[in-house]
Amino acid sequence: MVHLSDEQIREGLERLTDWEWDSEAVLVQRTVRLPDFLSAIALVDEIAQAAEQVDHHPDIDIRYNKVRLALSTHSEGAVTDKDMALAARIDELVDATTRQD
Repeated sequence: MVHLSDEQIREGLERLTDWEWDSEAVLVQRTVRLPDFLSAIALVDEIAQAAEQVDHHPDIDIRYNKVRLALSTHSEGAVTDKDMALAARIDELVDATTRQD
């Protein structure tokens, strides 16, 4: 697992959609707004399946139709390549979900 430098994180975020780097909290995060609560839950279910496949799990906060996702490798105390890979997969799932709506 590769710990990413601040510069590597910033470069990685350029390839992602709407993710932000919080250097104080040591995480990358994104909030997705969906049409309604059931759409938000459906997206979370898709993300959960993807996270289980790679055994790396985001922090997820659901507020009606908004899903806030945060990624950090807690065991490493850093943002790693696993976080960026899962963020990219989440972007794919969000794109697929929002195209259906």
